[in-house]
Amino acid sequence: LQPRCFHLLAVLSVLPVEAPSPSDEARGDAPAALDGAPTEPLSAEARAAAAMAFDVGARLLSAGLSRASTLRMGELVRVVYACRRAGLPRLEAAALAVYEAARDLRERAPSFRLEEAAGRLAELLLVAGRLTEGDASREWRGVARRTYAERRSLRLAGLGSEPVLSKGYAGVVTYFTDGESVFSAQEVMPGDDDRAVHAYDAQLRFGETSLSHREAARGGLLFASAQVSADGRLGAGKSVACVATAHDSRLVARLFDPPLPAQLARASRGEAHGLLFVRGTFAGGPGPDAPCLVVDRGAPHADPSASVVTLPLALPIDDLRFAFRENLARLAQAAARVHLVARVTPDEAPLAPVAVGLDDGRWFSLGYDRLSARDLPSEPPEAPRPAVTRAPGAPALDAVRRRALRFALAGTESLPSAALPEITREAERLRAALMGVGADALTALALAPRDAPADVARAWLALHVYWRVAETTLTRARWGLDE
Repeated sequence: LQPRCFHLLAVLSVLPVEAPSPSDEARGDAPAALDGAPTEPLSAEARAAAAMAFDVGARLLSAGLSRASTLRMGELVRVVYACRRAGLPRLEAAALAVYEAARDLRERAPSFRLEEAAGRLAELLLVAGRLTEGDASREWRGVARRTYAERRSLRLAGLGSEPVLSKGYAGVVTYFTDGESVFSAQEVMPGDDDRAVHAYDAQLRFGETSLSHREAARGGLLFASAQVSADGRLGAGKSVACVATAHDSRLVARLFDPPLPAQLARASRGEAHGLLFVRGTFAGGPGPDAPCLVVDRGAPHADPSASVVTLPLALPIDDLRFAFRENLARLAQAAARVHLVARVTPDEAPLAPVAVGLDDGRWFSLGYDRLSARDLPSEPPEAPRPAVTRAPGAPALDAVRRRALRFALAGTESLPSAALPEITREAERLRAALMGVGADALTALALAPRDAPADVARAWLALHVYWRVAETTLTRARWGLDE
């Protein structure tokens, strides 16, 4: 490399990579396949982009995120643009996410999370691997351009609003339902936390109708003609005809009827915007920041023969400018019985609360609406205090989690030959806990040839996928939802 090449790489390493904003997607500016487009074989350009992405991801993994060089960062940028040209938006997004994680680690940014970074690297390897094998389905290609279709006579009720803070973008998204599906409307633009704080009062426009997110979350909408995307996003084109109406609680109540395991499966597939709808009673957890929801035994989604179902909750945003901390503390102290709308987090434990409905029919967006003492019972019933237990097999799985994360951070150096005896003992504990597949995956990673990054990447990916699936299964068992 010439000195000028090093200079260019140094500049590129500190420049932000331009990515399509949510507003760009809504306008359809990003290149990709349209919703509903027929599946076509991958082009030679797409296969080459996928192969390059897997190779770069494998070499980055072998070295470890902590040793991501300027050259490797530049290769990730090349992958991002190669995938964009080839029309592979999911792989493009995965490569960009890995780039951002590696950059945050290099800059020691407080937003860096090792578990999240490992998940991003696994996504890159998984998608690139499937595309390289020739799987041209829309699931692996991804969809970057959002198209809207007309839908007539649509009555919606508000479910609540949620603050959005992600990758330099901030705002709010408000959810609605027609009793069967979940719809959304958002106001997300480049900005900081302050923008998300004030976005609750930003205006939503549907045709000639204008109302704030606050009003929409507590009310309803009646569309004579609506524009709706495949993922439930509400459009605001000239053809939209809409009026604001009163909140219809009957539409919302229908979302709480499906069994909780079925809702979790649906959310895991990315449906219903990843939201769960459960009836239950708030209770204090093992600490001030860990409230729980004890699911009603008599609710349609609860299994009467099962033990008590306890769902752990967490603060989606720990910032006093948002109302999450104060509201969760009040609800737990009052042992409030609620209809809870919560988001499934990537590891499904704990859940991120979005909104609650009280017995008197009032709804509150937990990130924005501050509950007062008069909103809750003055003499709450005795609150259940569920014990926090670990499912059988969880201690053995800790070794898989630790090895997968260390490998993502430090690469092959995290598993020297001297570690083989300890790996053998960990594999034996996994087999004793009836986790033979995990034991085999851990052993395969330890024995993978260090001079073959592709083999190392496949072995690590298998271990990471096993860990996440096993952890989800154990989490549901701890919740009382084992099937």
